[in-house]
Amino acid sequence: MAGTSRGRRSRRVLWRLTMAVVLTSAVATCGGSDGTAPSGEDEITALRVTPARTLLHEIGGTLELEARTLSGAQIPTGSVAWRSSDESVATVAPGGVATAAGAGTAWIVAEAGSAADSATLEVHPPELDGPFAAGTTYFGRADYIEYQPGTLPLILSAAHGGALEPSGIPDRTWGTTVTDANTEQLARTLADAVEARTGQRPHLVICRLKRTKLDPNRAIEEAAQGNPYAELAWKEFQGFIDAASETVEDDWAEGLYIDLHGHGHDIQRLELGYLLSGSGLGGSDDELDRPAMAAGSSVRHLAENAPHPFHELIRGGASLGTLLEDRGYPSVPSAADPDPGGAPYFTGGYNTVRHGSRDGGTVDGVQIEMNYQGVRSSASARSAFSEALVDALEIYFETWYGIDWTPAGAR
Repeated sequence: MAGTSRGRRSRRVLWRLTMAVVLTSAVATCGGSDGTAPSGEDEITALRVTPARTLLHEIGGTLELEARTLSGAQIPTGSVAWRSSDESVATVAPGGVATAAGAGTAWIVAEAGSAADSATLEVHPPELDGPFAAGTTYFGRADYIEYQPGTLPLILSAAHGGALEPSGIPDRTWGTTVTDANTEQLARTLADAVEARTGQRPHLVICRLKRTKLDPNRAIEEAAQGNPYAELAWKEFQGFIDAASETVEDDWAEGLYIDLHGHGHDIQRLELGYLLSGSGLGGSDDELDRPAMAAGSSVRHLAENAPHPFHELIRGGASLGTLLEDRGYPSVPSAADPDPGGAPYFTGGYNTVRHGSRDGGTVDGVQIEMNYQGVRSSASARSAFSEALVDALEIYFETWYGIDWTPAGAR
């Protein structure tokens, strides 16, 4: 089925991450300091430039630098000479105000007396404004975030399966830090299975950083915990999904976002999170069909346009959970397992809220928490599960969106 955006509202995410600037101070001095504030006649033998690390978000952004003695005393402005090793990357004014100019790396040098201190200045303009071409892989800074644009109205993401542990990002000190084993590998296997079946590819966004460094399924404060490199990676992860959603809405008018995770709960089943609580799922079908339930879900758009009641979408015969259950993968909610029954259950996280349709838009969302054994545990398990999920998604899209994935030549 060909997609169209004519007459429909498209969510436009203006994401202007034009550049990132990271200042890392490296003290290169000689001699010592007696701890007294310098005067015009004092010989300055050691200095340090502060702040040591910061991030600017646009070309033309400025940062005021200071030169101090090692004891912390500020050096008079007139006693410091500032220069940049590459003014196409950054310029610096006589008072120590640096201005980002373009992509690359420069060294900002402060000199006073016989002392000098250099700071490394990195300017990185991520490729996040698009357009993005299917068949090309795009990376954020340092390859921490990966985006493979697709041609189908399906977006996949893996937030917690990365393995990179760069020294420039300290370990997060609060929040959950456990890695979801093999979810990155499963996401790649699933994308390949979709392409093998349909001849078209889903959008795929992967965080390659270990969860100890970044958790992109949390708000940025918890996700990055103030580190500028991690904050930039978080924005790239979210921005790539925003770009994929915009493409889906433009090309197909509507679609589905799936955030793939792994759980360690005792019950070996898939947990499908629609932002509905376990107690809410425990109600009757009539209670689940109340308008407020659909309005609070991550599939709000689909529920408001579906030909069947809401409870059918969530746990009926053609629900995603039941379609997976029918293929040998126990799931909740589903016809066989309509609610968690008081057991631990993930309802959906930050990404499902942000990129699903609860708060607007026509891309619906679901978080799939996958058990380990028989789903993520081996390459053969991941392959078998991916084939089953592709089967389920083909039926799901045709039933609920009226979109036929079958290649035109095979119909």
